[in-house]
Amino acid sequence: MTSLARGLAVLRSFGPDRPEQTIGQVAEATGLSPAVARRFLLTLVHLGYLTQVDRRFVLTPQVLELGASYADSMNLAEVAQPHLQHIRDETGDSISLTTLSGTDVMHLVHLQTERLLRFAVTQGSRVPAYVSATGRAMLATLPDARLDEYFAAAELAARTPHTVADESGLREQLVRVRHEGYALVVDELDVGITVLGVPVIPAGSTAAAGVSCAIASGLCTPEAFVASRLPLLQRAADTLARQIARSPALRASLVPT
Repeated sequence: MTSLARGLAVLRSFGPDRPEQTIGQVAEATGLSPAVARRFLLTLVHLGYLTQVDRRFVLTPQVLELGASYADSMNLAEVAQPHLQHIRDETGDSISLTTLSGTDVMHLVHLQTERLLRFAVTQGSRVPAYVSATGRAMLATLPDARLDEYFAAAELAARTPHTVADESGLREQLVRVRHEGYALVVDELDVGITVLGVPVIPAGSTAAAGVSCAIASGLCTPEAFVASRLPLLQRAADTLARQIARSPALRASLVPT
């Protein structure tokens, strides 16, 4: 593993479940020796990406610059913002653009609802793809071999009593999603949240991204939610797919990994 790869592994070891870590915890999470982990942690402190509080290390806001550089270089906000903003203006829902990253979906752009109930999603946040509406929408476009690789790597676990978290059940869901062209997830990611997602599929490709609307479950029936939001999402996804297809750099940045 190169020095760059090890440094990135140290940064990625931090997250919502590990907001602060000791040298030993970072070493365990990354597979590095404590001495090597310590060296990289101190380098990242020197560069301003981490701060040290007693024996624990914490990410600093400067880490956001890494994601901002990615977004700026690909003009993601410029490409997606008008389409997502239009859907939010029409519906009042929370709107997201995501892409597959490993076994997760990563939020590239997120517009919060202006309703009282808001969702804990920000640019760069991740959730397991199998429990995400856009995740299922994108997974449904993968060839069988890629899907087999996904299930071999994914750690399936029920997040709520409603989560479909077994491989056979999820494969059945993906067949339905592939046929219908959208995924509807009700109370599976979190109780009280309903999400509708569609894939963004450039010509001759699997899904490069996904677009979704999220509401509080009970705001309307699932049937009414799909009927009113699906045309808006599909229109935005089709437009984004054409824009991605015309931009080699943007398309390369969004190909599922």
